[in-house]
Amino acid sequence: MNGRPRTVTVRTLDQGPVTVPCPSWCLGVHEDGLDLVDLAHEGPETALTVDVPLGSVQLLDAGLCQYPYSTDPDDRGVKVGVLLGLDGWHRLDPDELRMLAAQLVVHAGRLRDLAAELRSADGAL
Repeated sequence: MNGRPRTVTVRTLDQGPVTVPCPSWCLGVHEDGLDLVDLAHEGPETALTVDVPLGSVQLLDAGLCQYPYSTDPDDRGVKVGVLLGLDGWHRLDPDELRMLAAQLVVHAGRLRDLAAELRSADGAL
């Protein structure tokens, strides 16, 4: 990169064409036709892919995101968006993301326990 911030021009409903700076992690793809407050910077996503008998399932899509022009100052900071079940996307700060990771570790233990229980229950038939 040449040292200058990367910018993109987005066509907004309320402000017309607006040129905005992109953070280094932003993919640079922004949806046209929204109000400026809805403009989002999004980084690459990562997900957990689980192999099941009928193929693969993708879980827990996650990536950096930011709404720099939001009317809510708390939404202007960089967070991680995580796709959680039917609830959709949740924007988490570092502490919330660590809590989610800890809860996943606990759940992984429960799944291991269920696998052991299943093995012994299968042998009891």
